[in-house]
Amino acid sequence: MIYCYTPFDKDFPYEDCKKMYEENKTLLEDNNTFNGVLKNTLFFAFMDKQKLIGCIYYYMLQDGLWYVNAFAGRKTHLTNLTCLKWSLNCFKEVYAKTKHKTALLCLKKLGFKHVENDLYKYIKE
Repeated sequence: MIYCYTPFDKDFPYEDCKKMYEENKTLLEDNNTFNGVLKNTLFFAFMDKQKLIGCIYYYMLQDGLWYVNAFAGRKTHLTNLTCLKWSLNCFKEVYAKTKHKTALLCLKKLGFKHVENDLYKYIKE
């Protein structure tokens, strides 16, 4: 069973999320601090029993559009798809920017379409 936590939950795995964020920060191309991400995004942490699977966060840029970013442990691809698909239910339209093939595979499997350069768009049907 997969459990979802937000930073407001009593059992939110703060230290595990922070560690995984720091390990993946360069891949995320994110200049934020972990606390900055928590403060300025809609953040979800996904766990399987006591182990952190990964995190997904949504944020709005100055263009008024919602974007998604995520990071996860290795060998959790199928579980990540499930978590991302679940979290997308909260949105009608979401954008993602990525240069990474593994992230692109996830996005395409969930119905994101190429817009331009490294930008992809999801529209809920």
